[in-house]
Amino acid sequence: MNGYGEQPEFRFDKIQLDPLKKYTIPIVFIIGIIILGYSSIFTVNANEEAAILRFGKYTETVGPGLHFKLPFGIDKVYAGEVKRIYNEEFGYRTLRSGRESIIDYNFRGASEVSLMLTGDRNCANVHWVVRYKINNLKEFLFNVRDVNSTIRDVSETVMRGTIGDMSIDEVLTIGRRKIEEIAETEIETVLDVYGCGIDIQVVNLKGVNPPGEVKDAFDAVNKAVQMKDQITNEAEGRKNKVIPAAMGKKEQTIREAEGYKIKRINEATGDTKAFLAVWKEYEKAKDVTRRRLYLETMARVIPKCEEIYIIDKDQKGILPILNLGESKVMK
Repeated sequence: MNGYGEQPEFRFDKIQLDPLKKYTIPIVFIIGIIILGYSSIFTVNANEEAAILRFGKYTETVGPGLHFKLPFGIDKVYAGEVKRIYNEEFGYRTLRSGRESIIDYNFRGASEVSLMLTGDRNCANVHWVVRYKINNLKEFLFNVRDVNSTIRDVSETVMRGTIGDMSIDEVLTIGRRKIEEIAETEIETVLDVYGCGIDIQVVNLKGVNPPGEVKDAFDAVNKAVQMKDQITNEAEGRKNKVIPAAMGKKEQTIREAEGYKIKRINEATGDTKAFLAVWKEYEKAKDVTRRRLYLETMARVIPKCEEIYIIDKDQKGILPILNLGESKVMK
């Protein structure tokens, strides 16, 4: 600074560039290497795959990680999220998803997609979603010009054909699972023929409702069907409760009868063996055994008799025997 506080004038022509000239070539070389490396390296994310085109021709598909390619536009890389589940919604659209989802059923063109004719010439508003994944990135990128539009057109065609083969009652009640299964299979088949390179995960019916003009009548029918199902379920529950109890009682009675049968057989067998044992002894000494049996029988019978009569074949009349059961003394 001079005495008045002013800065000296800066002049470019006084800068000495000669010492820097010897570094020019190395600097340019290093910058070229950086540019070449940057254009030759690319990264594929964990949920992605990448298809490589060389001079516009497909060469290969690579997975997640760090990869090399020819620079300066010779190789072009197209990545796709192969592990992501994609959704295509029909007849509605989700404005916000989460615990409190916001769904719009009345946007422009919604009714044109959802309104369908059933096999018995009734109308129904059908809302559904198709969920799919990319299973072949090459086919997904290069076989079909617009995969999303193709999926929507095929899905709508298949769904209209499936709904058209069923009655309104089936569509609104018991046929929903069948519709999902048929639609999923047919959509998958057609898209495979087109070579779209996708895998249909599931087709879900989000809602099947009658048109607003007849909604009240259909709601009444649904309530009646629900009441019928409730009564049927209650009857089935009662049946499942009563029949096992009856079967248990039956088994118990059978077991008791079998036990009684075994008891009676054992008793009869025992009585038979006892009788045979007595009979064998009787055969050995008939007179003695006969007299013993007679005396034993009389010993059991006479104390129970109030009046006893002894009848002798040589006696003209019947004489009562002394009442031996009484305690009085005869004089």
